[in-house]
Amino acid sequence: MNAEKDLYAVLGVPRNATQDQIKKAYRDLARKHHPDMNQGDKKSEEKFKEIQHAYETLSDPEKKKTYDMFGTSSFGGQRTGGGSYRQYSRGFPDIDEIFKDIFSQGGGAYGMGGAGGSFGDIFDFSNVRQQPRRPKNIQHTLTLDFETAVKGGEKELLVKSPEVGTKKITVKIPAGVKTGSKVRLPGKGEQINSMAGDLILEIKVLSHPVFRRENDDIYIDLPLTVYEATLGTLIDVPTIESPVKLTIPPGVGSGTKMRLREKGVKNPKTGERGDQFVVIQIAMPEKSSEDMKKLMDEIKEKYPYDPRKKLLQYL
Repeated sequence: MNAEKDLYAVLGVPRNATQDQIKKAYRDLARKHHPDMNQGDKKSEEKFKEIQHAYETLSDPEKKKTYDMFGTSSFGGQRTGGGSYRQYSRGFPDIDEIFKDIFSQGGGAYGMGGAGGSFGDIFDFSNVRQQPRRPKNIQHTLTLDFETAVKGGEKELLVKSPEVGTKKITVKIPAGVKTGSKVRLPGKGEQINSMAGDLILEIKVLSHPVFRRENDDIYIDLPLTVYEATLGTLIDVPTIESPVKLTIPPGVGSGTKMRLREKGVKNPKTGERGDQFVVIQIAMPEKSSEDMKKLMDEIKEKYPYDPRKKLLQYL
């Protein structure tokens, strides 16, 4: 038979410890090692059994006296099965079962003896057992048109809740959000009694037929006729707010980018605005006449040039 461990050492108290010291040591160790707090940890389970046995012995005046005299707790018939700790028919007991057993017996096998006190007084497991479930946050995808995402605005949304059913809420959209941005609405998530989680909206922005967004900058393709690109012109260009006049210099080429400063998106974090870039696209006529072809031949003869000259070195 293995020698019984020093029960004072198990609780970490001196042999002249008072009942209050024993009680405090038991409370701290039981809270730390109880299987409900360490599910699946066999070492903690065995440690808890040792702590439980040490406490039931040292908290009972008669058992403590016997243990102090003989150095063993085997006398008195409280341990069974050749020195094993008290067993339960359903496996390891639930924490509530154990402490109900402990504190319902004033001086029995699990009684408090001279230590006194109650389950709540000793262990304060109320946060573990009685704390209500925290309401969940609700995730929702909110689809916005391009202009609302850029300028900001309001959006009505139907939110379903098990307690209050479907309700309509108005969501304020900050200017500058983009696909992937998240807007959190505190207290608009799952509701449990007086508590509520948050509603988290993940933004999805629809594409625009004219504007493209890259970070805080806006891009727009601007078609020009051949003669506009050749001669230059003054054109009204749309922006996300209102049209502006843009001077096109003579001889501008397709793909040229022209900047409109601070006509882009306002950054929701910095407050700074991006730019708008106008990308020139030279558009050919959909139909050509014989007169147009004749004119192009004359231009070709008078002003010959090779736009692919730089590519010849790679051929």
